[in-house]
Amino acid sequence: MPPSAPDAQARWARAGFLAAAAAGAGLCLSFVTAEPLRNDRWALLARLAVWAVVWGVGVVCALRLPRRYAVPAIVAVAFVLRLAALAGQPILSDDLYRYAWDGRVQVSGTDPYRYPPSSPNLAGLREDWLWPDAEGCAALQREPGCTRINRPTVRTIYPPVAEAWFTAVYSVAGIDARHKAWQVAGLLGDMALVALLPAVLRAWKRDERWTALYALSPVAVVEVVNNGHVDGLAALFVVLALLASARRRPAWVGALVGAAFLVKLYPAVVGLAFLADRGRHAVTRLAGAFAGVVALAYLPHVVTVGLRVLGYLPGYLEEERYGEGGRYLLAGLLDLPPAPTAVLAGAGVVATGAWVLVRRVDAPRGSAVLLGALLLAVTPVQPWYAVTLLAVATVAARPVWSAVALAGYPYFFAVLLDSPHAVAIGRVSYGLALAALVGFRFYAPRLTERGEDADRSGAGSRGGDHDGVHGVR
Repeated sequence: MPPSAPDAQARWARAGFLAAAAAGAGLCLSFVTAEPLRNDRWALLARLAVWAVVWGVGVVCALRLPRRYAVPAIVAVAFVLRLAALAGQPILSDDLYRYAWDGRVQVSGTDPYRYPPSSPNLAGLREDWLWPDAEGCAALQREPGCTRINRPTVRTIYPPVAEAWFTAVYSVAGIDARHKAWQVAGLLGDMALVALLPAVLRAWKRDERWTALYALSPVAVVEVVNNGHVDGLAALFVVLALLASARRRPAWVGALVGAAFLVKLYPAVVGLAFLADRGRHAVTRLAGAFAGVVALAYLPHVVTVGLRVLGYLPGYLEEERYGEGGRYLLAGLLDLPPAPTAVLAGAGVVATGAWVLVRRVDAPRGSAVLLGALLLAVTPVQPWYAVTLLAVATVAARPVWSAVALAGYPYFFAVLLDSPHAVAIGRVSYGLALAALVGFRFYAPRLTERGEDADRSGAGSRGGDHDGVHGVR
């Protein structure tokens, strides 16, 4: 029986009050989280955990508000959260210092894959904020002659579109902007993604209020804005590919997935999700556009430096112990030798890809399944790799994948703070995320069906103001 108008208004009022409280709490947490990790240690992880709870409350409340008010409010709160994240320096990563250096090198006319930062050939490009004096090094608790750039003795690992982004940001901001330029660039790119999400959700006939899942997330706020990670750009390209797919533009899909691949390599796995339920002609156009974009982006660098375009990628894979099977935390529970462990983890991803193709899963859900399976297989220590997963899970209206997006943080802090129990913590964290997915798959089918019915109902009455939670999955 439909609720009466007073009852509906009372529920909306309660949801609005809770949403405002969650927004205020999220704003405070975003601001106080922007502090140096060295002075905080495990307390920062505790704050992020509280923020995750606030995030969940905010999403549920946003889904209960009238649509015409909810979507603008979500976008506004997302912007305020990201503004607050500009309050301090990067708290969890030093990657943006490498971005700035690569941009500096390219603006000087040097190919970024030619020399490592420590090369004498680039000594004239060193800026004080990236290469501090003895006093600056002491303030960073480092030896004299230090640099803020990570791995200064190796060539860059980032693909060409990421390098083009570094050049663009550096060209606009210059030297004096320092780390703030990269945080602001992250904010602008991430807000573009947030503003795009309602349109993409509508294109896939899902409730626009699901925008809250990404927009209010501490993962996006901390990683894309405060830490300035370029993964936000990859997520933006993948979401644009989802929009192109909904509009049946396979060539654009291939080009955009190629661009995401050229920002960070791992988003290429979503390409399989776009192949499901496609004709041969569409697949050819998609694959051709992908290959063309990749070839054109790499060609000038290959002509200039040859195979050096691989940069530090082989060394990184070795450093992360993927070749020897040491980083596959969940597959490693079987205590197999390194090679079988790596094969087992890879087989899980391959099997997931086959399932997506055979079941003809739609592109948003297929992308979420593929990215989630990849992260669970390789169990990375870097939580920012999950930004793209969170974005596609939003379009898929599948909040259960947020468990995987959050799973990297306990492991990351354990490694960063030299915990002797880092591996065990990582296994528990990722194991709980996997358990959440399994539990959802086997114990919530009725909730899923109700959510899908609500999604279709909401799409059919787009201008309506249904107050139910549409597909809380």
